[in-house]
Amino acid sequence: MGSLVMDRKYFSTGTMGGADPVWGVQRHHGGVGRNIAVNSARLGARTVFAGLSGFGRDAVDLEAELTVLGVRPLHVLRTDDGIGHWDVLLDERGRQITSRITLPDPATARPLAGPELAGTVAAAKAVVTEGGLDEDLLTWLSRAARAKGIAMCGLPTRQQDFGPRAHLLPLYDVLLLNNREAQTLTGLPGTPAEQARRLLERGPRVVVVTAGADGAAVASTEQPVPLALPAEAGPCTDDTGAGDALASAFVVHLVRGASPGAALALGLRAARLTIGCGQSTCRTLATDPALTARRTGRWTPPGARAS
Repeated sequence: MGSLVMDRKYFSTGTMGGADPVWGVQRHHGGVGRNIAVNSARLGARTVFAGLSGFGRDAVDLEAELTVLGVRPLHVLRTDDGIGHWDVLLDERGRQITSRITLPDPATARPLAGPELAGTVAAAKAVVTEGGLDEDLLTWLSRAARAKGIAMCGLPTRQQDFGPRAHLLPLYDVLLLNNREAQTLTGLPGTPAEQARRLLERGPRVVVVTAGADGAAVASTEQPVPLALPAEAGPCTDDTGAGDALASAFVVHLVRGASPGAALALGLRAARLTIGCGQSTCRTLATDPALTARRTGRWTPPGARAS
C-alpha cells in the first residue's frame, strides 16, 4: 500500500564547449508502493496494490503497468492530485545529488479502509506499507493484518514531511529502513547493526537497516544479535529504487520461509541488480535464479510456533 509517482530524472550527458554542463531528462514510473508491487510481482509473488491514483495519462500508464505484471486487484481511490511527482538530479556515477517530491495529502486515502480492502488483507501473507500514509489508515491496516496473523511490514517514508513518527513503530512486525531514517527515529548515530538492535526494542519483531555500499544489518526477536552483511560489489548506473528492491526481496522470501539472514542476502542481491540496470525497478529480478527460487512457508512471528 502506497504511492504511484511519475519520476523525472535529470543526469549529466557531458558539456557544451567543454564548459557548460548538458543535462538530459528521463521519465520513469516510481513511488515506493508502486516499486514494491512491481518488484514483488517480478519475484513471482501474487501481489495486490492499494493507494491513491488520478485521472490523467500518468495514472492510466502506471495502473496499466501493474495490471500487465499481474498485480490485481488494484484498490485505488481517484483524486485530482492522486499521482505524485518526483524530480531527482543524478551525478555522473548515477548517484542522487538532490531530489524533490510532491505527494497527495495522506488523509485523502482514508476511505480505502473498508470491507473490500479488509478482504484482500485477510487473504495475504504480508502487507507492505509506506510509513508516510495517514496514521488512522496505518492503524486500521495493522489491526486488520494482525487479526489474521499476517506480517505488517513498514518503510518509514516522508520523515521530512511528518517527522520520525516513532510512536507508529509498534504497528509493524517488520521494519525496513536506511541508516539515515534509523538515526532520525532513534536520535542517535550508529552503524546499521547498532540501529537495528535499538529499533528492535521499540516494537517490531524484525528490523532491517541498510547503508548503501556499506551493506545492511538485520535483527529479530529470535536472533537479537544483529547480522551484518556486505553489499554486493558492482558498478552503479542509478541507485534509485535500490532500497525498495531490497525490501521487496526480503519480504517475499521471508514469507516463503527464509530466515531473516537468508532473506537479507537475497535483498542485497536484488539491490545490486537494480543499481546496475538504470531503472528504479529492474526486469532482471524476474530471471535471477536465486531470487525466483520458490520456497514454501507462511509468516510466523519470531518466537511463535508455526501452525
